[in-house]
Amino acid sequence: MSISDDTISVDVFNDVRTAIVSASPIVTNSTTSKTKTATVLAAYNDKATTTPQIVINPAAIDESEWRFGSFQGKKIINVSVECYYSDTLGVDQLSDTVMKAIRETAFNGMELIAVTSDYAFTNPNEMKFHLKTITFTFERE
Repeated sequence: MSISDDTISVDVFNDVRTAIVSASPIVTNSTTSKTKTATVLAAYNDKATTTPQIVINPAAIDESEWRFGSFQGKKIINVSVECYYSDTLGVDQLSDTVMKAIRETAFNGMELIAVTSDYAFTNPNEMKFHLKTITFTFERE
């Protein structure tokens, strides 16, 4: 995985998506022993409101002005990933898989420095989904 400063937003999205898709996030229903594979998307699919869904939001990139003699400063890159499912157990299964995939992936030129998460409840088209948002913070010189 290679991230270029010229195409950093697209490269970060593609590398994060590749890591998540490679992890094959699934939800296992313990009462029926059925599994569902998550769809990994760039935007919430409100045309077909099904779960599980994982949405990777565009990267938020901040660059410091402390350049130490070079042309570019240190970049802080935040990537938020949303996991949708019909119950909190499924959301937790998805988020655990996503967090493990990102933690175990070596992103060229970026170092993972923080992971935060938050729960929410969403009601698109009366479907009543649970949502867990995970924010990955990377540092890039």
